[in-house]
Amino acid sequence: MRDLATGLISASGGDGLAHGILERTFFLRETHRVTWHRLSPTISPEDERTVARVAVARLQAAGYRVLADAEFAWDGTETRYVTTGREIENLAGRIREAASVDDLTYELAELTATHDGILASLGHVLHALADVYDRLSGPTDPRWGARLRSSAEHELRLLAAQLQSVRNNLADRSAPPGRRGPRIPPPALPAPSTSTASGRTR
Repeated sequence: MRDLATGLISASGGDGLAHGILERTFFLRETHRVTWHRLSPTISPEDERTVARVAVARLQAAGYRVLADAEFAWDGTETRYVTTGREIENLAGRIREAASVDDLTYELAELTATHDGILASLGHVLHALADVYDRLSGPTDPRWGARLRSSAEHELRLLAAQLQSVRNNLADRSAPPGRRGPRIPPPALPAPSTSTASGRTR
């Protein structure tokens, strides 16, 4: 709805899924005794109606009955989309319903994979956001950048290590005694050759 006095477009009510849909449609979450959402001020006045209508369409596509001002009403349909968060929620379901330890450790790899697992990718997101703060000029921006990098390098890395240990523990628990870790690690792979200015390798 649009507040007649301020012109602010806001939304209230709904559960966690509804909140997530709003937040993915340029609404900002506010919690002051109750939770509600306001349209982001980054949306230009000429685009506000369109964005609000998209939010209504997405909520209706997810099965919600939406009470909206006439200017935001949406009679059409929008295909229900699978968000990144929902993909991770689906992973949680597969972990919960895993029929064997093999299945479980396979699914956990999506979380713990070193380069592009979910936690590693979240670390990339935090570092990217910290880089953004490095380019901003507000008085607290350096502090935010440092805080985000600290979260990526410490809390997130610790969580990734813990989940990797969980994965290893589960795999070892189900393995025959002679095949359980930890064992002596294999020799390290040789370092790849690198190009020099002359085009030769060294």
